[in-house]
Amino acid sequence: NLMQGGLWGVGFVVVDMRVRKLIRRMVATPMSRSDFLLSFVLVRDLFLIIELPVMLGFAHWVFGVPIRGSLPLVLALGILGSLVFAGIGLLIGSRAQTTQSAAGLVNLVSLPMIVCSGVFFSSSRFPDVFQPVIRALPLTALIESMRTVMLDGAGLAAVAGEVLVMLLWGVLCFVVALRLFRWQ
Repeated sequence: NLMQGGLWGVGFVVVDMRVRKLIRRMVATPMSRSDFLLSFVLVRDLFLIIELPVMLGFAHWVFGVPIRGSLPLVLALGILGSLVFAGIGLLIGSRAQTTQSAAGLVNLVSLPMIVCSGVFFSSSRFPDVFQPVIRALPLTALIESMRTVMLDGAGLAAVAGEVLVMLLWGVLCFVVALRLFRWQ
């Protein structure tokens, strides 16, 4: 849900604004490209304040999923994951020219992560040759870090590698999106 919200809620919206020629109007404002793009990322994180407690509460009360680790760490990982996928969404939105191409790019990016990252079945079931690629995916890092903290009660040191993967994806995507973004 965090991934889809970031990809669709940011990437698709930027492209939709471009198609409706709303972005072109922003050229006349004193707002910089980085401020404009960062606003999408921050708004996505505001939605997370409502979304994450609802998802965690549902998982806990309906399915009995325990939260054995630090709740602030779980929330911080959720916020970081949301920022990462918003950054990837910005990258998609910076390149796509139509809503159809944006939808295709979002699906191209999200489908392999959904299949490989352990959302529906274990990523360890894939052949060993694919494991380094699967471990480098931001969704794998988010899922593994959240599971480790929630189910095993681990701390930040135990998920530092996953946090690093997410930080690298987030920073890289935002920087590239900022370079590629055009007002028209």
